[in-house]
Amino acid sequence: MVLISLLAALVAPFGAGAGTLAPTGHDDALAVSAFAPRSVTFISTQTGWALGTVGCASAGACLQLRATTDAGRTWSLRSLPAGLVAAADRKAAGIEADLSDGAGLDVRFADAQNGWIYGNLAVTTPQSGGALGTLEPTFWSTHDGGRVWTKRSLAGSPSGATFDLEAGAGLVHLLWQNGGGRVRVESSPVTEDRWRDSSAGATLGNPAGGGNQLGSIVLEGSTGWLIEGNDRGTYGSARLGSDGRWHAWMTPPCSTVGGGFAVPAAATPSELVAICIMGGFAEPLSPAAPRGATLGSSWLYVSHDGGARFEAAHELGRQDTISFGSVLASPQPGVILTTRSEGSREQLIASFDGGADWRGVYTGAVTYLGFTTPSQGVALVAQSGTRTAMIMTFDAGRHWSQVRF
Repeated sequence: MVLISLLAALVAPFGAGAGTLAPTGHDDALAVSAFAPRSVTFISTQTGWALGTVGCASAGACLQLRATTDAGRTWSLRSLPAGLVAAADRKAAGIEADLSDGAGLDVRFADAQNGWIYGNLAVTTPQSGGALGTLEPTFWSTHDGGRVWTKRSLAGSPSGATFDLEAGAGLVHLLWQNGGGRVRVESSPVTEDRWRDSSAGATLGNPAGGGNQLGSIVLEGSTGWLIEGNDRGTYGSARLGSDGRWHAWMTPPCSTVGGGFAVPAAATPSELVAICIMGGFAEPLSPAAPRGATLGSSWLYVSHDGGARFEAAHELGRQDTISFGSVLASPQPGVILTTRSEGSREQLIASFDGGADWRGVYTGAVTYLGFTTPSQGVALVAQSGTRTAMIMTFDAGRHWSQVRF
């Protein structure tokens, strides 16, 4: 499911800056459209937070944070730091800073007290003949349940990019690229900001071309995996060791059949699944491909030993017009959910027998999928324009219902 002892001499990449709170982020009286969730985090079956925007008269799209203590039935407005609100609500090259291509903010909480807001915001960079919107990383933390948020400065800012942040087993990990182009992971105890580079044992790199660089962290208890790269393949991978540091992972998913960018999903520390495209980017069909596989076909791969070895399980499809796996989750062994796209039709599909049989469980463009327990999960669905919706399941993904804010 998706969702350290420190040395005395610390590498200190984060510097603190005071964050003044806006009492409620934005007054609902200014809102001209409904709340659109863009990131969600749950710490229990009842308690969660959603970060998103409302259309408002003052800025076009205004940042808000909302929280629930009754499993999403009701939501209340929560405070945000004024500096973050102003940065997210401003426009860069004519577009809201958190709605530009590649921009956006995410929220994560480890427990009721410790949380983070992170991501990339667009800024206007003067250029000859006009202005260009470029991305700038931003990172805030709270250790009192959101009453006070503190801005953290990343080493190498203002350039660079943040990819992902996940917390588990008392640690929080941030995957990002600094201004010098180095991809690294910073880790800290969740209860304080004592950050240090924890990825010295991993080999992380940058694509030579292709689409935007991506990176994801998957945690299951004290075990973890990370993947970074882009549509041309995986350029770095690592596993979280018992020492709280990230080490080289020599057998990431799909490494033997084209090396495509594939983020695994973990049901337990040992049970992983991934979706591999035969050939990856501009690669021929590998001799290690499953019998009967064709170039470009999509296959479900499984690991029963924590990612040391992946084996082909089932073919998902072989038509070039059908794609799978923009999101992937495995809330319990044998239960797998992913996406299937064909033309303009996008579906969330699920298997409850380890990938042998699949059925559609929701129609829509799911952009995020996560499970809090083996049965309770949450997803975000893109709608027209910048509108988004949130859906939840309480039966391991068999049925979904929309959340009302």
